[in-house]
Amino acid sequence: MGLKALADLGIQIRRGQLHLIAAGPGTGKSALALNMAIKAAVPAFYFSADSDAYTQYVRSAANVSGWTTQQVEWAIEQEQTATLEAVVAAIDIRWSFDASPSLDEIEQSLIAYAMIYGWPALVVIDNVTNVDAPEMGEGHAGLDELCAFFHDLARRMESAIILLHHVTGVYNDGMNPIPLSGIKGQVGRVPEVILTLHRGGTEHEGYDLRVSNVKNRGGKADASGFTFARLNWQPERMQISG
Repeated sequence: MGLKALADLGIQIRRGQLHLIAAGPGTGKSALALNMAIKAAVPAFYFSADSDAYTQYVRSAANVSGWTTQQVEWAIEQEQTATLEAVVAAIDIRWSFDASPSLDEIEQSLIAYAMIYGWPALVVIDNVTNVDAPEMGEGHAGLDELCAFFHDLARRMESAIILLHHVTGVYNDGMNPIPLSGIKGQVGRVPEVILTLHRGGTEHEGYDLRVSNVKNRGGKADASGFTFARLNWQPERMQISG
């Protein structure tokens, strides 16, 4: 995973298990998932229902090149992307940009991938509420069934699956630790690992992304959210380290 601060807190992304990352809008959950996928350097499949291809290209190119997102966008506008294309090509991530994929479409995409490359080591669903799954029902029960589907899929593929998810309204500002009870839909039953995110620092001092380990079936956890790892966060370059 390439983030020592998370490992020091006992957080591991394991194949065959379901992981959930929850945070308010704009806090950095997509950025963390992207950084995890790039740093892991394993075959990955990223279902980007929440962000389009242009946005993810800019983020990925900034991350691996060290350029700012503004510099990447300028290079695209000027059609001077040869340097970027070279570094982005080295990222082993297959993308899907369907804005509301069904469960069947997700599973069939992964099967098609596996027929050529084998099962991906890592799968990201960004985010789970964008998945079109009326067969799972509505409300809390429907989200719980959706998690159960992905939990079973992770076991069958022997892949690590990361679901990105929202939090309840009081925690949407991303400024305070988020407890297990703050996850939208109370979907804490199924995933082996649940992380919540909030922000810290200032523009002058530098930002950090704070990752709370609110559930960890394989180690220590603090459901209150007040035990967290601090990661260095450069949003202008989409780079997270620590």
